[in-house]
Amino acid sequence: MKRFFLIISLLAFSVALGAQERSRHQVRLGWGDPLFETLAFHSSLKGEYASSASLPTGFTREETFSYGYTGHIFGEYLYRCSKVVSVGVQMDFESIFWKKGTFDAGHNMIGEATPVRNFDVDIIPTVRFTYLDTPWVRLYSGIGLGILLGFDNAGGFGAAPALNLNFLGAEVGKGPWGGALELGMLNAMKDSHHIYQLGSRLFSVSVYYKW
Repeated sequence: MKRFFLIISLLAFSVALGAQERSRHQVRLGWGDPLFETLAFHSSLKGEYASSASLPTGFTREETFSYGYTGHIFGEYLYRCSKVVSVGVQMDFESIFWKKGTFDAGHNMIGEATPVRNFDVDIIPTVRFTYLDTPWVRLYSGIGLGILLGFDNAGGFGAAPALNLNFLGAEVGKGPWGGALELGMLNAMKDSHHIYQLGSRLFSVSVYYKW
């Protein structure tokens, strides 16, 4: 009988250990809001000029319009080192696109509009700190420091340090699949004249898989 209980105990321990090992890895796919982008990049199209009659002959002005935003599409891999600390890497992608055109004094576009496409890719090593871990809910915060690579369809390119702050994250789910909500901010700037992201991705949602 003692041998039977010993075998059962060893099997239970093995199952528990295996479950712990399977849950050390996590991948996520999510989307975050483009609030900063909508405030920083918006249409300059003003309609008819208030004093078009007083404008000089041959007056032209370049304006932008038809803006669109993908929001932040991100993926992440995390490895859980302990019950509290997880480390990994996150990649965030976004695109902002619009059109620009040249208008005369009557606010008629001269020629055709030119499409503009901007793309930002953040590659950010990340540390997560989990301070509540229950079978159904996990609460955590985190920080990440990496690099932003920005480029456009005209051949422009730029790079800047990127800092991601996750003030509060909540995972909900029991088993390998679940979802998460996060409040934070993504920042990337080279200097005061090259600000790519500032308080961006304040709110994000994601789905995860653990093993």
